[in-house]
Amino acid sequence: MKQVLIISAMLLVVCSACNKTPVDNAGFDENMKIRMTELVDSTKRILSLNCFTEKIYGCANITIQSSYTVTNDKITINFTKLNESSICLTALGPASTVINLNGLSNKNYQLEINVGATKITGQLDVSATNFKVTIPVQTKVQFINTNLGRVPDNTIYGTVHYHAASTASLVQKYIDSLQYFGATATLYPPGDYGAFQIEANGQIKQTQDAGYYFTRYYIFNYNSSGTVLKNLTRRFGLAWPDSLLITLNNTKGQTFYSWMP
Repeated sequence: MKQVLIISAMLLVVCSACNKTPVDNAGFDENMKIRMTELVDSTKRILSLNCFTEKIYGCANITIQSSYTVTNDKITINFTKLNESSICLTALGPASTVINLNGLSNKNYQLEINVGATKITGQLDVSATNFKVTIPVQTKVQFINTNLGRVPDNTIYGTVHYHAASTASLVQKYIDSLQYFGATATLYPPGDYGAFQIEANGQIKQTQDAGYYFTRYYIFNYNSSGTVLKNLTRRFGLAWPDSLLITLNNTKGQTFYSWMP
């Protein structure tokens, strides 16, 4: 009998964890936040909307059921309900979903966002240089970034993370090597590009990333083979595995790491 009670208590704890935060699917009435990013590969570019609730839940794996349509001049996005998994990842976090808008033309779109029964209307301006959202001031839908710069073609960018100030000369050696193999310094339009920011002087902003003592951001124009830079990055990783962590991205959708072959 004692064993039965113990097992029953354990099951009760597990079920409690799985339903730590009740989810009401009868109606969707959350305040939403949206962050724009651009996904790039060799053939296309996609505007990605990372959507999440303002409310924080006790299960980090709650998702939002959503749908969207894109016509010639209008984008409609619907957030309809919360979906809760049978297994709760017991960590604090918002409910979330990602909407990828592929094949957008450079023009103005009417934007309609339906959050349950609430409709928010505005516009999305797509150009060769940026995505810009304009919506009325309200609390139901808020864009974290209303103006997202688009990384120009033939661009490489990334970071070098390191833990000692004395390594700065080695970081500069990597930057110089990029230029030796054809990367050229260019001034870029100021703004937020998602993965980095460009300051008013056209240079990439240097910010300190969490988890590292030092961070060096870089950006260059580059239109030659990515294999050359992949091999360069890997050589630095093999030579100084405990000193540098290098990430290099290009506008062909490739990412190279110093710690991966």
